[in-house]
Amino acid sequence: MPGSDELDRVIDGALAGYSVAEPLAGLEERVLNRVRVAARSKQLTWAFAFLAVTAVVVAVIAVRTPRQPASKGNDITRVITPAPVPAVEKARAVPKQHRQRLLPKQEQFPSPTPMTSEERALLAFVSQHPAEAQQVFAELQKSNEPVEIQPIQIPPLQTDVAQ
Repeated sequence: MPGSDELDRVIDGALAGYSVAEPLAGLEERVLNRVRVAARSKQLTWAFAFLAVTAVVVAVIAVRTPRQPASKGNDITRVITPAPVPAVEKARAVPKQHRQRLLPKQEQFPSPTPMTSEERALLAFVSQHPAEAQQVFAELQKSNEPVEIQPIQIPPLQTDVAQ
């Protein structure tokens, strides 16, 4: 392209003018200060993280360590030896851990719940009118048609537009 050479010269001239410009006074010092502050904040972050982890470890050790009462120097330990048990009684004795705890058993599991009012009404109907109940249940068993539910229709709300 013939115009691209002139455009290149204009761009090169503008860039050459930028390279001659000096940075503002103290730029180097400002950049170094920001680097130092960033390094210090990173060190503080790691220091706080180390302190937090140390505190958690100390807390876990303190909680998990069994506490024993402080012994007094003048305590006397007594050892009581049980009397010997005859061999016959040893055979009958069952260790505590092997004993079974007997739990109450229900006659029916799960236990029946009380009847609802609808169930009581159905029972009353069947006991008072057995022939009609048998006829109704026979009709129910014969119909294989699926249950059809009508769609719900909700009219839109009326609002006063003149407000």
